[in-house]
Amino acid sequence: MATEIKTLIQGYKQFRQKYFEEKKQVFKDLTLHGQKPKILVVACSDSRVDPAIVTNCKPGDLFVIRNVANIIPPFEKDNGYHGTSAALEFGVCNLKIKHIIIFGHTQCGGIISLVKDNSLKGSCQKHQQNSFIAKWMELAKPAYDAALCEAPDLPTEKLSELCGQYSLINSLKNLQTFPWVSQKIASGKLSLHAWNFDLPTGTIKVYSEEQQHFTELNDYY
Repeated sequence: MATEIKTLIQGYKQFRQKYFEEKKQVFKDLTLHGQKPKILVVACSDSRVDPAIVTNCKPGDLFVIRNVANIIPPFEKDNGYHGTSAALEFGVCNLKIKHIIIFGHTQCGGIISLVKDNSLKGSCQKHQQNSFIAKWMELAKPAYDAALCEAPDLPTEKLSELCGQYSLINSLKNLQTFPWVSQKIASGKLSLHAWNFDLPTGTIKVYSEEQQHFTELNDYY
């Protein structure tokens, strides 16, 4: 058996012996009464960034959606398959969550690929034609354009960080195109947040729509 799988099995045993036994009542309540999270988090699939760990949450606290680069697509009414939109609908309409946090992070592979591909001025387009990732990252192209317009001379790493911030802002705008999201916001039943986690320092910055910039989490709320 592969070492990686053995590690998971050992971790499962430890979970059963320690965590599950200590939190048995928590799991019992979740089983009997179902999940009732108040917060929905849209996070990146990146293995280094787990919103539950970063915020020290327990099972049942967060309803989490994960995708490449924590992107929110715009509302589309068609016959396509919309995994992120379906999860958003379930959280807002069925679970009646009160907060949506778009949880971005630095060193995002999806954002970096977007910046690098566009910096090559189309030389990779033929290679990327059938790429699911390339198609998905087209959603963040407005963010890349905004970052490039603001700071065209930044090196790739810094431009990617700025692009990631603009992508969060872009996703906030897309989120409000969903009718059941905008209705909940208008009635005061739902609040939107954009958080950006810095991997090297472990700190979070929050986007202030009023001031139009990111500020430290502790200084914002």
